[in-house]
Amino acid sequence: MNVLVVEDEPKLADGLARFLTYAGFYVSVAGTLAEAKRQLEQPFDAVLLDVRLPDGEGWTLIPKLKALKPRPAIILATARGEADDRVFGLELGADDYLVKPIVLKELEIRLKRLVKQTDEISFGDMTVDARSRIVIDAGQVIRMTNKEYELLLYFLKHSGEALDRNRLLDEVWDYTFAGDTRTVDTHVKQLRDKSPTMKRQLKTVHRVGYRLEEV
Repeated sequence: MNVLVVEDEPKLADGLARFLTYAGFYVSVAGTLAEAKRQLEQPFDAVLLDVRLPDGEGWTLIPKLKALKPRPAIILATARGEADDRVFGLELGADDYLVKPIVLKELEIRLKRLVKQTDEISFGDMTVDARSRIVIDAGQVIRMTNKEYELLLYFLKHSGEALDRNRLLDEVWDYTFAGDTRTVDTHVKQLRDKSPTMKRQLKTVHRVGYRLEEV
């Protein structure tokens, strides 16, 4: 489970990151809104968002978070006297909030509860249960190898983007993979052969790679 902690107080951010890592999460930290936006180029399951940041109000990031696919769970972190900010953040679409000082075990429980609700990814006729790794497309269970599934998930999380073959190699196979871009093409063909949705909507981008077109 990937979590982004957006918190400008270094000691608190470090303490949260240490605890969540010990609890089994993969944690990234951003100290400003600008850094958080850069971090969001990669997918996250949840974002712990401080309301007060050096370069703006944390809740201004909520619309961007809601627009992401898949959408991460959003937890606001506020001081005791910031009830109006909590209400405003929840109205904008935050899923939950915690009042500082944060009780670490409570944070862990809330994150797991919220992320469990967002484990299902839907795209057109396709539904993916990220916990069980079951893919259903046009009413049929689609059997995939591990790498086909990882590639499919990457396309779903970056739908609408033109994805370079080398980027796919780096992100899905990781930089130690000793292959070439034909490996990507082969796996894309396998996805298209197995999945009606991928055959219909996974388009080739000339001289670049592939783009999963929005439904």
